[in-house]
Amino acid sequence: MHCLSHSTRRLDIVTFSEEETRTLGMSIGKHSYPGLTILLHGGLGMGKTLLTQGIGKALGCGKIKSPTFILIAEHEADIPLIHADLYRLNSHIEADALDFENYIDNGCVLVVEWAERWHTPPLKDTLDIIISHCGEDDNFRSVTIRALGKTAEDLLNALSADIPGSVCEKEGNYEGSGNRLHN
Repeated sequence: MHCLSHSTRRLDIVTFSEEETRTLGMSIGKHSYPGLTILLHGGLGMGKTLLTQGIGKALGCGKIKSPTFILIAEHEADIPLIHADLYRLNSHIEADALDFENYIDNGCVLVVEWAERWHTPPLKDTLDIIISHCGEDDNFRSVTIRALGKTAEDLLNALSADIPGSVCEKEGNYEGSGNRLHN
């Protein structure tokens, strides 16, 4: 296991519809760059694939659907998008065997749904996104985005500037073993 001891920033957003979640993804995609890893966490139906569809649209990809049964979908664009869904994996060993580092090293944007099943994500150029239900309406989502690495922090600051009323906050340093930037 790696030790995460990098400065990070956090952005908290609420979306009120599926379309707003997809639009948030488009904003993330607009600022994405080669080698970026996006880790998605959230229960079934929380909007991980919707967010990915928005990212893909901004990158110029065609139709995106969840790769649950094929594990990895490759989408051609100016910056290729690799969309992985680890829901069906039984262990982190299976996730580690998927060779995500190769995609990252080749300049793709890597989006990983059910990312908690991958125990060795990169220690830089990473957005860690938690999507959860909030409020009384089934469509309301709380989205917390954390950045790991200077370039990812710059992306988060640019994203915050795109979203009226949002504030990007410094959280300090994370130290300890584990694969996630959050508890």
